[in-house]
Amino acid sequence: MSMTIGMMNNRINIYSIKTTTDEYGDTETTKTLFHSCWCYVRNQTMKDIQASIGTLLESTTNLVIRHTSKQITNDMTVELNGVNYKIISIESDIQRKQFDTIIVKRVG
Repeated sequence: MSMTIGMMNNRINIYSIKTTTDEYGDTETTKTLFHSCWCYVRNQTMKDIQASIGTLLESTTNLVIRHTSKQITNDMTVELNGVNYKIISIESDIQRKQFDTIIVKRVG
């Protein structure tokens, strides 16, 4: 099945995280909205789930978004349906510039 824009029916927010230290030595983490877009949540097959057990990709989710020129990095977080996810990997569609895939893992 090929991917179409109409399949993107979940809204995600991508946040940049900054940690600062004040003059008293206390650290403060601020979460700033970096990018908001629609995505397609790609389901994993049972074969993919079994193959990822014991690896870094265990319990991950693939989010497919439209290609963006914004520089999304691994130190950002994603919020989907009120749940926070850590970005594991970003696969950009450099050739066709259609869809990028963000591999995320649930936090907590």
